[in-house]
Amino acid sequence: MGRSTPIEPLSQPLTDGVVAVRPRRAPDLPAIEAASHDPDTVRWLDDPPMDEAARSTSLSRVEEAWRTGRAAPLVIADALTDEPVGIINLQFRDDDVATVAYSVFPARRGQGIAPRAVRLLTGWGLNELGLRQLLLEADEGNTASVRVAEKCGFRRIGSRVEETGDSSRTLVVFVCAEG
Repeated sequence: MGRSTPIEPLSQPLTDGVVAVRPRRAPDLPAIEAASHDPDTVRWLDDPPMDEAARSTSLSRVEEAWRTGRAAPLVIADALTDEPVGIINLQFRDDDVATVAYSVFPARRGQGIAPRAVRLLTGWGLNELGLRQLLLEADEGNTASVRVAEKCGFRRIGSRVEETGDSSRTLVVFVCAEG
């Protein structure tokens, strides 16, 4: 799945003066790798922790995601220092619909970073990319992500069960639509 046309990476960061959402760069990779091993990150995200092989191909996979229109992988950075404090992505289902996925690095959780970044990305997706609808799926047990969706104006539209090997989990599905 994805868009029928490539997405141009952001030429300027999206910012609210506190956080910035910008393209990923090589200096971000150590922080992304470290956070990928955090137990809460492993618990809530589908991606396995980053190993050396994944790190070595990370930027080429990011470029491919943009070029193919499959995703827009970005970094959440401190707007003043440019220090990476999380990751955020749009994963395109088609030309009109994308899913928002994000993770704030452990040392910066609980500081309101995720809602700020999600609002920035939502505005960009709906206003600049012409998306009709953004979806956000959060494990029902991940109360922090459920609160982020609600704070950002996403409306709960249901849930779905996702099979994960020997077990399953319930994802709460939220939507934010243009207009």
